[in-house]
Amino acid sequence: MKSIRFAALAFAATLLPTPALAQESPVIGTWNTQAVTDFGTFASTMTVLDDEGSYIVTMEDVAPAGGGAAPPPMESSIFDVVVDGATFTFKRSITTPQGEMELAYSGTVDGDSLTATAASSFGNIPVTGTRAD
Repeated sequence: MKSIRFAALAFAATLLPTPALAQESPVIGTWNTQAVTDFGTFASTMTVLDDEGSYIVTMEDVAPAGGGAAPPPMESSIFDVVVDGATFTFKRSITTPQGEMELAYSGTVDGDSLTATAASSFGNIPVTGTRAD
């Protein structure tokens, strides 16, 4: 009789809903990005990592094409990172020769394409990207 009760309990347990496994966000990965401004086009490599439920974004500026000497990279920090499915937001504080500048990024990922806007004191800057990895 005990084995019948156990079998019934085991069968009933299989009918209970189970939590869905967390799906990895399509934002995670490495992106070749371009920001088009009135001052030129700026390329960066943006990497988004999942660190046990919190997200880390790094950006490495790419030297401009044309073979000239690359300017030294600008110091920056990235904070307030939020990834929700295929959307993301974060802030980037950059130290420029003219002083501190803060950019507020918001965007989406569709397959291997990234589309975003970086809000700045100069206005909105369109950013596009393609998956690098």
